[in-house]
Amino acid sequence: MLFQISEKLLRVMKAFAEPRVATKDIVKEPAHKSPIFRGRHVIKYEICTGCDACNKICPVDAIVMKPLPIKRPNKIPEVNLAICIFCGLCEDVCPTKPEKAIKLAGGDIEMITDGTHDALDNFWVRVEVPEEWIEQKKREEEEKARKRAEMMAKKKAEAEAKKKAEEAKKKAENAENKEINNNANNESKKEANENKGDEK
Repeated sequence: MLFQISEKLLRVMKAFAEPRVATKDIVKEPAHKSPIFRGRHVIKYEICTGCDACNKICPVDAIVMKPLPIKRPNKIPEVNLAICIFCGLCEDVCPTKPEKAIKLAGGDIEMITDGTHDALDNFWVRVEVPEEWIEQKKREEEEKARKRAEMMAKKKAEAEAKKKAEEAKKKAENAENKEINNNANNESKKEANENKGDEK
């Protein structure tokens, strides 16, 4: 009996000395790290196209589009975690490849609030887009617009030059044909005069 008591005491001491998986803080470190874990959303504004597909497919309207002062992306998604059901449809429908602009896999798992209305209202995944990035995008768009305008002006000038060349060629052909016709008429008149002289 003493041996059994000693064995149980030793087992309890080992349990205190060696932490097991069940004693880990699963809020900060999940027990099962799945590659398809659906946690807090990760939104990458650098590759987002602003297509609005994630907002349209969301079954609970948890996504709203934040407008941006540039053409592409002209808006980026923000997610209300208080009503999101973490279905992953937004990630599935995102057209960016090979990396998704919005994804749930690998996101933060610590999503605990105090449950008040204010906390739930502010329980969002928001994207802070740097002003430097926006200014860079604006410069790139202006450069593209300038190059497009130059290309259109060049094409227009080439089209006008081609049209003028065709008109000049047509005018020259008409003048040549007119001269040929005049020469033919003169020859006909000359022959007719000669024939009249022979008849006399």
